[in-house]
Amino acid sequence: MIRKNNPNYKWYILTLTMLTYAIVAGAARLCMPVLFKQISDDLNLSLTAIGTVWGMDPLAGVFVGLPSGLLADRFGVKRSLTVLCVLAGVFGAMRGFSVNFISLAAIMFLFGLMAAATPSIVPKVTAEWFSGKRLGLANGMLNVAWSIGAMAATMLSATVLSPLLGGWRNVMFFYGIPSAALGLLWLFTAREPDKTENPEQLAVKLPFRQALSHVIRIKEVWIIGLVTLTSWGASMGFIGYLPLYLRNIGWTPTAADSAITISSAMMSLGSIPMVLLSDKLKSRKGVLILSVAAFSVGLVLLPYVNTFGVWVVIVISNFLRSGAGSLFTVMIFETKGVGSVYGGTAIGLASTISMVGAFLAPPLGNSLADINQGLPFIFWAFLAALGIPLLLLIKTKTSRI
Repeated sequence: MIRKNNPNYKWYILTLTMLTYAIVAGAARLCMPVLFKQISDDLNLSLTAIGTVWGMDPLAGVFVGLPSGLLADRFGVKRSLTVLCVLAGVFGAMRGFSVNFISLAAIMFLFGLMAAATPSIVPKVTAEWFSGKRLGLANGMLNVAWSIGAMAATMLSATVLSPLLGGWRNVMFFYGIPSAALGLLWLFTAREPDKTENPEQLAVKLPFRQALSHVIRIKEVWIIGLVTLTSWGASMGFIGYLPLYLRNIGWTPTAADSAITISSAMMSLGSIPMVLLSDKLKSRKGVLILSVAAFSVGLVLLPYVNTFGVWVVIVISNFLRSGAGSLFTVMIFETKGVGSVYGGTAIGLASTISMVGAFLAPPLGNSLADINQGLPFIFWAFLAALGIPLLLLIKTKTSRI
């Protein structure tokens, strides 16, 4: 174990943060789409009901996104992530006790309170321990970690873990263990940065009212929140529906699950290159526009291409959109008036806005499948594209406070 006064301690903290993102926001969350077929058969759920269940996670984020950011700014990331990881493990395991739509939706909401809080709290760690180009790199590494966790979950949950452990319920119990263990690691091995590591962060612990009053006046935070509302909504719909869609058009379960796994793999491979490209071009906004446009075009093409075309679209569009999550976070931290001091609150506000889209988009899109199985992708493509004109409203020059 790296000692807390070791100069390399910040890399241990980054590793712990990456594991949190990979397991809580990645694996424990993304195991659901590939298990939806088993869950729907067991609980007799319709496609719209599945979309609603999948949307309960972001619905919870509407309520917890801003409060979690405020709590992180007030009490620090160590305390916040200790509680978050332990409860994520408990609520995630409880999904295995679901007996019908109501119980599954309710427990998904409880789990979602923890999973949806991670985007508000986890990125603040990078702002406390890193700056400049390393801030973009650190957030890119978070995105890589999330993608690896998602990739492992989508690849293994339905075809390996479910048969091995005796069904989807035991898979839920399985994912609860590492989440709770991470909470103990945060409690006993983590700390906040000291004055020499981040004088800005140690200057003051902000009261809730002061932090919120300051952040809600920053226009760029609201705009980024609206952009992520459209893009995250489209992404949540796409991830939740793709395995079911591919099964329905004749793909084998293994191939359908592999498609979402490859999607996560491309997100992992492209995260750091796209962030570094934005550093080289000195344009976060330009790379984000490319990312959103590529995702929108890919969604439009999916219903009209053959099997080989599906793979091509998934690989290219997900690689190009891979840096979006990291860049949105970095743009918020780099916005004048935010920095690491107000970072948790700003990320929380943007996350709360985005969760509205992530909650509404999956069931709305899934309901269109009754008309045509490809229509949900068209809907989500249009939704994502709405973010492009909003991005043009963001000032290109940002600065740390």
